[in-house]
Amino acid sequence: MKPKFWFVIAGMAAVLALIIALVTIFSTGTGPRGYVANHYTRAAQLDKPGDDDNKAYTSSRKPSEVANAVARAWTPISQYTDDSGVYLRYRDDAVIAQPRNNRGTVIHVMDIDQAYGHYHHVVGGVWGWSSPHGQTFRGGGPGAGK
Repeated sequence: MKPKFWFVIAGMAAVLALIIALVTIFSTGTGPRGYVANHYTRAAQLDKPGDDDNKAYTSSRKPSEVANAVARAWTPISQYTDDSGVYLRYRDDAVIAQPRNNRGTVIHVMDIDQAYGHYHHVVGGVWGWSSPHGQTFRGGGPGAGK
């Protein structure tokens, strides 16, 4: 067999591997949003109103178990837990796992700014913002940012 034949076979194998990789990446989703969508049951009736990017899901597991599973798969920037639930902050998204009427957990995946607006009363001083609009702190000492 000629060497050209092996180059053609290798090229076809590389293209096939690329197609499989792309299908896997785009069908399973990436980040915490994709992880939650692939591992929990969608519950559109529990979406928070006023946020088109908000998606609600449910699980029969406890909020701490759900949050730990998500955090193991995708390490959050910040995590806060209180009696109302577990709040995971990511760069663009937030995952909030809260108890659901003694029947497991409701999981909200939402844009970080919308999550901060909804849950400012809980995560206000924890997620690092100093304003109620989710803006980042610009301080740095005397004269900084002026």
